[in-house]
Amino acid sequence: MLQRLTGLLLGLFLSTGALAAMAPPLSSIDAFKVITVDGEDMPMALGLSLDELSLAAVVDNVLEPIPYQFDQYNVGGAVYFEGWDVSLAGDLKLLDATDKLLFLFKDAGARRKPGDVYDGKVLAEVMLKDSAGFERFVYLVQGSRLRSDEQYVRYSSEMGLVETDFYTLRYNKKNHLKWDDFQATNFVGERPLDSMKLRLNTGLVTSIIPTELNNDDLVALPTGERIGPIRTTTQLETTLYLLKLPLLKLSLQIHHYPKTVMYDVRVIMPEVRRRLLSDPSIIMSLDANRLLGSTIHMANGPKEPAIVDGQVGDIERQMRNITFTPEENWIWVSTKRNLDVVAFINYLGDFNEPLSPFVDDDMNKEDPPEVFPGQLPNVGYKIHSFPMDGFVGFVVSINISDGFDGEPEVFTRQMRTIPELQVRPQ
Repeated sequence: MLQRLTGLLLGLFLSTGALAAMAPPLSSIDAFKVITVDGEDMPMALGLSLDELSLAAVVDNVLEPIPYQFDQYNVGGAVYFEGWDVSLAGDLKLLDATDKLLFLFKDAGARRKPGDVYDGKVLAEVMLKDSAGFERFVYLVQGSRLRSDEQYVRYSSEMGLVETDFYTLRYNKKNHLKWDDFQATNFVGERPLDSMKLRLNTGLVTSIIPTELNNDDLVALPTGERIGPIRTTTQLETTLYLLKLPLLKLSLQIHHYPKTVMYDVRVIMPEVRRRLLSDPSIIMSLDANRLLGSTIHMANGPKEPAIVDGQVGDIERQMRNITFTPEENWIWVSTKRNLDVVAFINYLGDFNEPLSPFVDDDMNKEDPPEVFPGQLPNVGYKIHSFPMDGFVGFVVSINISDGFDGEPEVFTRQMRTIPELQVRPQ
């Protein structure tokens, strides 16, 4: 009898809910991952009003509201903005298959017990499995009056200011491609990052006369913002000026997450305008401020890191010859002062042009527009060519942390791995 009772208790203890309750804390990489659930994966909620849907999880053994947001998308696959020239994929007020539910991995909790009471009707259980195999849960609810007041991202369009618990970024009001200030919460030292730089190198009709267009020639002005507790998205109208004449407009969305800034660039390039550009290439890089002693690692690069010392050395010259692939293109800069930056780039659609890293390490070089002279370092991506016409699209993500541990091949893969997810009707 005692053995049977012990076995029963052990079985209960090792049940899914008990395992979730005793799950260890998530790693710093996993905790702030933004989990995305597509509307098509929530058939039990399709067609319902977005206003009456919310999210809950078990917190301290009680079902509580957690931060969430629903984002709607246009037919081109970007976040929808009213008044932009790309139409909404679904209905503005209802949950559609193309909508997405967003929340943070760290807010998932133990599995709710059958007798748990909550305001509203629980429609679905969303199960997530972390890298250690532990299951965690959130619950989609209809008709609840309860909402979390936690804001992981705070944004003021009037000030051009983004704040999270990990970084503060203030944009230039006349051009959001320029940074007026960047601060990392726990960084030891003065402002660590100077500016995000966008360079279009081309010749006008012929490559004999090269032209470099920078952030002064690419003017990005906000036309709308979608403010949420998980991420804030700003839609910008970006005009490229060539010889002070507007050449083309492109769609730029900047997404701000608790620990990430993401640039989503899309442009349809008419062939007649494309022919004005000879051998075009584009460089998107992050210029830092006197991060001497920092180390640089790259995918497909030397195992030995480059050391930021104000001059381009052998390792940096080797890095300039690296070929990136869509799967392997991470860049890791570690300051050793409570700030690491990891970047990735993803191509969109059928755009698949040659890609390599951009690396500069120069104590005195001026490369405007910037606040602090010197490239210490200036690191990013170079896209070597454009198609003759059609779609050009890519997303660059800049991820920050107090520090990453272990081999970069391992933790960069973990950063890009989406947890196993299942949506179960209740």
